[in-house]
Amino acid sequence: MLLNLLEWFMDDSSPANWEEVASRWVITAIVIAVLGAGVIFAFKAFRKSMAEIAKKKIWTRGQTWLLILVGIFPIFLTLLAIWYFDDDFSNYAKIGGLLKGTLLAWFLYVLLMAVGHLVSPWRRELI
Repeated sequence: MLLNLLEWFMDDSSPANWEEVASRWVITAIVIAVLGAGVIFAFKAFRKSMAEIAKKKIWTRGQTWLLILVGIFPIFLTLLAIWYFDDDFSNYAKIGGLLKGTLLAWFLYVLLMAVGHLVSPWRRELI
């Protein structure tokens, strides 16, 4: 079952080491999503701590969701750069693998941001 899942991320599974490449690609997507969520949370905490008046420390739902959506673009650009400069990723994963890995990273990033907001004091800014 795991091999079927890994094969889904590869457009070319004919080389002998495609399992290793697929595993590295999935791990890369997961790490980038987690780092992206951490950076966005740190940015929000920094912005809130730098607000001089208490009213500016409270964010609206729109501001929170906009920040979450803005965080999607650096994740894509980072994955694109990694995919482009790693020959294994660009040769085996190809464009389909890039898109599937990006979708996995985006899903995980949004999930982490939503869960992070729900378990933090910022939960009212999300829902």
